[in-house]
Amino acid sequence: MPTYTPQAKQDEVATSAFDTGMMYCALATIPSVAGVAVAMKYSPRFVKATNFQSRTALAIMPPLFVFGLTSEKKLEHEMKQMAHEGSAAWNQEQEAKHREEIKNFIKSADQTKAMMDLYRSEVEASGVRIVPGDNLGLQHRALNYWQANPFKMLAAAGVSTVLYIFKGKSNQSHLQLQSKIMHTRVYGQFAVIGLLLGFMGVKTYMDTEGTYITEAQAEAKAAEMARKRDMLLSRIEFNKKLEADRKEMIRKAHDIDVQHSLQDKVASLKTAIDAGDHSHAH
Repeated sequence: MPTYTPQAKQDEVATSAFDTGMMYCALATIPSVAGVAVAMKYSPRFVKATNFQSRTALAIMPPLFVFGLTSEKKLEHEMKQMAHEGSAAWNQEQEAKHREEIKNFIKSADQTKAMMDLYRSEVEASGVRIVPGDNLGLQHRALNYWQANPFKMLAAAGVSTVLYIFKGKSNQSHLQLQSKIMHTRVYGQFAVIGLLLGFMGVKTYMDTEGTYITEAQAEAKAAEMARKRDMLLSRIEFNKKLEADRKEMIRKAHDIDVQHSLQDKVASLKTAIDAGDHSHAH
């Protein structure tokens, strides 16, 4: 399935995301550096418990984290916006193709098979990738789970990575405890940001290319579409019959009212004639 994102705008999107990240990074640097400076000036315990390396990390890591987070959010927003703009033209083209396919299928001798083929094409164009067979492979199920639960994957991988880094630092006996914790935090944040970018990249790829489904699931979806179409046609036909019956009842009621009105007029006229004959006789 082709991507909806215009390739010509990739540099523009990357530059916009980078500029946004740098702006928020600069804003976050001010309170971060100020906080470390205030702690060094008014907290002897903080000065004693930290060294130059840990203080530097405390000053620069929050702005770097803000940079990574805001640039990623900006990039995701821009990509979604571009995808929406690109998909509008793509949807119009697909609708034109579908209308042409419907016309061709109506002319076909085997209309049922043609409609099933149409439903199958609709399923294929609905953002899925069909895998031959009745069962998905392990890699297909893993990617589907990854697409549906990216933050669960990130949490599992991130916690494991941070614990592994801390375990490695714990074996370095020449480091103080606060240095081990600070090193773990610095390396862990870089690792988690890298994992976040990687996981969201895979999710974006899956959202663009489509979820994996089996051949049997695709056929079931097509059959469900055919069933809903038949139900809709039956409902339309039933409503037409109800409307026809209602109009027939109204027509009959109108005819009865007209007949009764004529009978009343004839009776009134006959009474008037009889009354005139009696007056002439007297």
